[in-house]
Amino acid sequence: MSQRLIGLSHEDATGTAKMVFEGSDQFLGRTANLQRILAKHSPYIARWFGGLVASVRQPGLGATTEARLRGLASIKTSMLNACDYCMSHTSMYGRGLGMSDEEIEAIADGSYKTNDKFSARDRAVLDWTEAMTLNKAQRDPHAWKAMSDNFTETEIVEISMTCAMFNMINRLNDSFWTDLESLEHNKLQWNAVKGHTIEDIEAFAGKFAAVGAAERAAKAAE
Repeated sequence: MSQRLIGLSHEDATGTAKMVFEGSDQFLGRTANLQRILAKHSPYIARWFGGLVASVRQPGLGATTEARLRGLASIKTSMLNACDYCMSHTSMYGRGLGMSDEEIEAIADGSYKTNDKFSARDRAVLDWTEAMTLNKAQRDPHAWKAMSDNFTETEIVEISMTCAMFNMINRLNDSFWTDLESLEHNKLQWNAVKGHTIEDIEAFAGKFAAVGAAERAAKAAE
């Protein structure tokens, strides 16, 4: 299968789309093909989408929970949805956070439930992620109790946001038949595992307004 929608290249990007790519490269380590599709066809949505992904997923950009926990949620969600594209991305990112191949395999086959490499908090996240992704969370008091016993309400919200966000991303990539990037491109995610702050992303986001205004003015003058 070939990708259903054409994405935008770095070379052809201008205005808001160019900034979207700059933000992706800086705060997510690289620009993924899904972001290229969004930037080409709806750059203003791509702008907010990129910020959401960065703040929910990355360390230090808004979420206060351990990045590992949110990484577990993203990996498990993608596995449950059998999204090959996203499984490649999230597993690679998990390795950048320090997860081993054994841990990733245990998430896939369910043996994390008895594997001593996973803490009670890890297991609670993975079970809650499964309940949410299969839309059983509202009827699963055991998964909820494990979350409420192990996490603050803020942490529950952040972990749940990660799961919900990757359910959306899984659906988009599967529906668009998004082409998987090379292994080396995927590894660039590791460049954004640490070193960025919420002040960095706020400063970057503040540049969008002027770029967008100039873009709209130029279009109105045509």
